[in-house]
Amino acid sequence: MSYSRLASWLLAPCLALFAVLSLPWRSASADLERPEEGSPAQREEPAQPTAGAPVAASPAPAQALLGSMRYDVEKDRYVASLGGRRAILSLEPRLQQRLEKLLNDFRVPVGAVVLLEPRTGRVLTLAEHAERGRSAHVALLPIAPAASIFKIVTSAALLDRGIAPDAEVCFHGGRHRIDKRLLDDNPRRDRRCLTLAMALGKSANVVFAKLAGRDLTAQLLRDEASRFLFDSEIPFDWKVEPSTALITDDPFDLATTAAGFGAVRLSPLHGALIAAIVADRGRYVPPRLVDEVDGAPAPARGEAEQVVREEVAAHLALMMETTVTEGTARKIFRRDHWARRSPLREVTVAGKTGSLADKDPYRDYSWFVGFAPVEDPQVAVAAVVVNDLRWRVKASFLAHEALTAYFGEEGRPPRTAAASP
Repeated sequence: MSYSRLASWLLAPCLALFAVLSLPWRSASADLERPEEGSPAQREEPAQPTAGAPVAASPAPAQALLGSMRYDVEKDRYVASLGGRRAILSLEPRLQQRLEKLLNDFRVPVGAVVLLEPRTGRVLTLAEHAERGRSAHVALLPIAPAASIFKIVTSAALLDRGIAPDAEVCFHGGRHRIDKRLLDDNPRRDRRCLTLAMALGKSANVVFAKLAGRDLTAQLLRDEASRFLFDSEIPFDWKVEPSTALITDDPFDLATTAAGFGAVRLSPLHGALIAAIVADRGRYVPPRLVDEVDGAPAPARGEAEQVVREEVAAHLALMMETTVTEGTARKIFRRDHWARRSPLREVTVAGKTGSLADKDPYRDYSWFVGFAPVEDPQVAVAAVVVNDLRWRVKASFLAHEALTAYFGEEGRPPRTAAASP
């Protein structure tokens, strides 16, 4: 997203130029390790063959609306005219520019990276890119299936029902897809056992399917999804297309949706908010992009609200940390502990990956949502990438680079110690 295109956002909040991308729901989800960057296109886990459609951008704003936004050297902020009034944005220019360049350099067909402050809702970056045509606010659109990111919602529902993070489930299969036979206990074949916490970190599909079938109902999962803002309007300075979660009463559909195989779509901004809710101990703070208008603080977009019990959020935070320390994102983050100059060397990160693919036409989706530091969250991140047959980069790498940029910024306030959740 160029500076002039971002300026058009400020000038056209009421034009309603947002369109839902024509990407149909697909039924696949997994988070096994990917090949090295640059290798031929592969999934983290094979997908079921389903129909897909190219990612298409919505129409670009009119050319006459471009060009009012500029960088204010004195304030080190973007400023723009809002109906003749001077607005100062929350976006951090150096972070925004760095992440825009990263997306452009990798030439991802479609991608976005969002950073925001969990406690304040201030949006720090809305970086996005679409290789074919203009990006058209993809950070605010549910451009991809949520995949295994939805396991955060399922985990919260299970924790709220009294299932402990160390509750263990034994299982077999489920790497490629889930069938009904896998949901029945089979002592002879169920030779792999994981706790709920480790199942989230390793994104073990069958564990979530089994637990949902035993301990949840469709209504309980729908209620939890609502608490995490699915099928809800998110107040913001521009329209955010609602993320949708279709959860039917069919028992097998409940199990597979809980595992990340369902008809659930997610926008990048919403993904960052899911991480922010966990980071801020279950509190939802509406996102905001404008800090000041004519020198006065901009009004809040809505009231902060406790949407998830604090105890549940605290457990989720530690469970999501296993994704980075022992789970599906360990490879991309563990190098920081051996690199003396890495800004993330002493930073604890919590997160969740998600991935799936369409076969016809080929579309590979990857997600990472998370926050850092775990003990004193300052920033939440969401990254999504839609690759085609020429596979380029995955979302966990983009999120890693976004967090590296954030904690490597000169002048970043020092982190304060806090009790671990």
